[in-house]
Amino acid sequence: MSIRNPSVAAHQWRTRFLRGIGLGGILISLGCHGLLDVSNPTLVQDSDIANAAGANARRLQVSITVNQGVGSLIRDVALFTDEWSLDANPLIAGRFVSDLVMLDRRDSQGYEKNHTYATGTNIDDPHLGGWDRMVSNADIAIPQVQTYTPDSLKGDYLAQLFAIKGFAIVQMAEDICSGFPINEVENNLPVFVAPYTTDSSAKYAIVQLDSAIRYAKDSTRFLNFARVVRGRAFLDLGQYDLAAQAVADVPTDFVYETEGANGVFQFPSSFCRQTFCQNRVVADREGGVGLPFVSAHDPRTPVTAVGVSILHPTDSAYFSARFSDINVPVPLATGIEARLIEAEVELHQHPESDVWFTMLNALRKTVISPAMDTIAAIPATAAAQVDLLYSERAFWLYLTGHRLGDLRRLIKNYGRGPETVFPTGTYPLGGTYQGATSIPFMFATESAQNPKLTSGCTVR
Repeated sequence: MSIRNPSVAAHQWRTRFLRGIGLGGILISLGCHGLLDVSNPTLVQDSDIANAAGANARRLQVSITVNQGVGSLIRDVALFTDEWSLDANPLIAGRFVSDLVMLDRRDSQGYEKNHTYATGTNIDDPHLGGWDRMVSNADIAIPQVQTYTPDSLKGDYLAQLFAIKGFAIVQMAEDICSGFPINEVENNLPVFVAPYTTDSSAKYAIVQLDSAIRYAKDSTRFLNFARVVRGRAFLDLGQYDLAAQAVADVPTDFVYETEGANGVFQFPSSFCRQTFCQNRVVADREGGVGLPFVSAHDPRTPVTAVGVSILHPTDSAYFSARFSDINVPVPLATGIEARLIEAEVELHQHPESDVWFTMLNALRKTVISPAMDTIAAIPATAAAQVDLLYSERAFWLYLTGHRLGDLRRLIKNYGRGPETVFPTGTYPLGGTYQGATSIPFMFATESAQNPKLTSGCTVR
């Protein structure tokens, strides 16, 4: 039931936000004066952080939120699509309920019921909440930076914050079913807005990315980050001309990546396999339509054998070696993605030309060492050409959170049936894959934070 009293919703939202941000982030880069005042040793006063150091602490907290949160969100996308599967004894499937609701793509009722069962009464949404924290933390940091940061740094700091906010909203648009909230902050209070559709959230993200580009002063890193994500948003909207224009100036060797532990690394421990503590395995042609991420033996999706499959004792199981250790950063936006966007635009606008095909082979020849074999010939049919383009995207962008947006775009922009792009049939731990084509959000949780939400997913 929705909470109609805004003050109650605001209180619940503050509780949710404080759980997400943590006091430690606010203390980053601040001195002890004021914060450890003996007369008030437990409280951080507004006056203590109303300065350049406090503004920078807010900014750094946004980066921390991204670095700490992206890994688990990428894991959700990998399980929901055809990148990862589960390999475990069905008798203990309940141990993996949070993964199972992603793997078999349950609808909103199954998602909410099973996440509540797994986590108890929780004021955070399992998937939406991760992106939501990036948005709300950026909203809190932006006015602080605008007010207190020196002019020499202000532009680039704002560019970073608006780019991260835009990135998080684009990811929401690609991952989450239509009808979700974007929980924003103004004057440290929640701003309750009507639910967003996939398209309206992508358009709103572009507004944030436009601000990032406008503010960028000396940092080409933040500028190109915003450009790539902006191109991604235009691609989602089917605005191909604008997508190509957005990424035209991004160099192919550009990378914007996380810092610190990546949250996606899989340690190939036989003990861990035996104790069922890590059973997300690389999928191979999952559900009949998934891509051959193992059997293709593609250098862009390296794997490590971790023993005999639990579910299929005649086969081996594989962990991803995409990230060689826990400290390898996760790329969030790259020049490779910029070239893939341009290739898609070329194929869409000039299907009679081979420019798009030449661009795909150029990436194979120039951005990986040793160079990959080039693709021998252009597929004969238009559908097969799109298949090739999206296969190349899948292998280049593997385990970076892009795959769900790609599958949904194949449905929305290219008219594919959901059963032709999402795994179907029997799923590994029993039962069948469900029909969701986007990750639901927890309506009971979100409506308690935002009284303007009156229904859950409007479009799966």
